Amino acid sequence: MGDADDLREAYGRFIAALEANDADALAAIVSPDIVDHDALPGQAPGREGVVRWMRGMHAGLSDLSGVVEDTVVEGDKIASRITWRGTHVGSFLGLPATGKSVSLGSMHLLRFENGLATDWWGVPDLYGALTRLGATFELPPA
Repeated sequence: MGDADDLREAYGRFIAALEANDADALAAIVSPDIVDHDALPGQAPGREGVVRWMRGMHAGLSDLSGVVEDTVVEGDKIASRITWRGTHVGSFLGLPATGKSVSLGSMHLLRFENGLATDWWGVPDLYGALTRLGATFELPPA
């Protein structure tokens, strides 16, 4: 896989699987040994870790949807800017449910080999999302 249209189509299936909370669809596009270079602390390795991450997102945010804003393809990699939206109905990164609608911007970079995502870098704006949900952060005193 390396054709730009093929990579965009594969990435679209990746996002659709995440939106649908569909582990089977995710298995069709993600290598069992995918490396999540930005895994959360304690996240299991490989596809299992990505599935658990997906399940956790859906437990905290209902009606989860992602809008791919931009994509850039180079070689076997696709980079994107995506906006996730959902309703905060459960614990999300330790913050109890607020019932608020929230958006979460994220940058993704995925590498594909033989039609499967083998590497994933995901950089979400967690600070922005948590702040919009009412979390507060303080700097330590000087």
